[in-house]
Amino acid sequence: MRRSKDKAGGLTPAERTRAWREERQRLGLVKLELWVPPGAKADIQAAARAILTSTGRGPASVNPEPPRGSFQMDHVIDTDWSVKSLAAALSETQLVRPGEMTARVMEGAEPVLHITMHEYGDLPIFLSVGADQIVVSALLWPVDEQQNADKFNVFLLKAQKLVPLSNFGITTVAGRDYYELFGELTCKTTLQTVVIEIRALAENAIRAASELRDNFNASVA
Repeated sequence: MRRSKDKAGGLTPAERTRAWREERQRLGLVKLELWVPPGAKADIQAAARAILTSTGRGPASVNPEPPRGSFQMDHVIDTDWSVKSLAAALSETQLVRPGEMTARVMEGAEPVLHITMHEYGDLPIFLSVGADQIVVSALLWPVDEQQNADKFNVFLLKAQKLVPLSNFGITTVAGRDYYELFGELTCKTTLQTVVIEIRALAENAIRAASELRDNFNASVA
């Protein structure tokens, strides 16, 4: 299989996963594998997030200080966001940790917000705003580089519920099909919800490139 660079971010899925793991090691975190009953999975995940939040460690933690200035957590509930207003909000709010992400507007017929997630190996995330919804997406890897693609597509549909707040799809970039992970929000939502969606998508993109893809490849090897 040939090795290709991510068109948008310059890193392969494997390189980005390695950077993500190295960041967690730098933070002093350790990997813990648990086997629990299916019904307890959500509670365990919630407990893990609570621990990370309380200790202020890792990308799952949140900024304990409330946002200041014009972009409060309940801002623009009754007003639709635009790409440019979201870019300005993300650059000003304290909901985003220093060095966590940078966002820039890509001009075009329909502007797109390009968000670089520095804590996830500079994972590129793209945000667009339509008439009724905000779409946040990340390219994963080319479809033609996935072994047993037909079986893998079925596997992804079955694994959909294991990736909260995100959906899998296939999109075409420069004439080539890529797997894509995306989430959708109403245009009338809080900035805090947008930030949560961006973080969840980044986390899920790394999980898709590591756990889900590795588990499938191992099962068909």
